Amino acid sequence: MKNLRELCDKTEMPAEAADLILKRAVLLDDGVPFASMDKLFCPDTWKEGLSELKQHIGEDEKGFGILACELYCALKTREIYKKHGISEEIYTDTMKCFSRFVKEHKESYGCYGFDREWWTPRQLSGLLFRIGELEYEMVEEKKDNACERRIYLHIPSDAKLTAEGIEESVKAARQFFAEKFSEYAGAEIKCESWLLSPTLKEFLPSDSKILEFQEYFVTQAVGIDEEEFMTWVFKRSDIPLADLPENTSLQRNMKKYLLSGKKMTAAVGTLKDRYRLEKC
Repeated sequence: MKNLRELCDKTEMPAEAADLILKRAVLLDDGVPFASMDKLFCPDTWKEGLSELKQHIGEDEKGFGILACELYCALKTREIYKKHGISEEIYTDTMKCFSRFVKEHKESYGCYGFDREWWTPRQLSGLLFRIGELEYEMVEEKKDNACERRIYLHIPSDAKLTAEGIEESVKAARQFFAEKFSEYAGAEIKCESWLLSPTLKEFLPSDSKILEFQEYFVTQAVGIDEEEFMTWVFKRSDIPLADLPENTSLQRNMKKYLLSGKKMTAAVGTLKDRYRLEKC
């Protein structure tokens, strides 16, 4: 329990949310489902493990029961980092995803909660790392009976998309994978996001940081149906278009665009060659 409290403090979990996590952890103490939790460390068993945990926990309206279980796992994840000689800074920055998601829930719904349990096994299993402003996920994709290694780049909601921040992150990631996971040192970096959508050029100013971010990628696929942007831009996906908030210029411009009857889409891009991870 002490280690769980220390992890909450280290990852800057809001005090109120940390108390709720620890209360749920106490309820689990007499029967922590370790066998199910261990399944969160392998992509092939993520869904199975989460299903078993939810069944074990029972009613979990705000998600603090499943969050307590995943934070128990995060303590074990530290051993994966130690095995590969990964710094405590990267471990902490990566695990701050939990407190970030809890804070985002309050921003969206007015109370602390956790609803990203389906995403965070990536962090727990040591496949996704926060390196500077951005996150990088190691993925093995099967194609024609062969296995291709790729790195998927993700943009945390608190990332500052400055040129300096992006380039420092990519440079650090290049060094990180060369040193810690050399089999990924030459892998291409891909990104699938609404942030890469060409539709943004229809209503964002030319000096937009988002449009500058797009310049780092070669777009390979466009027109992908996308609704996640509603959560990232407007904080919720269940708000009628006419009632969408207009607190930022991005919200105002996007709302006007959507009200005109047009749709947002996502795109897939590959980091340009000059930013490609290369073997050292």
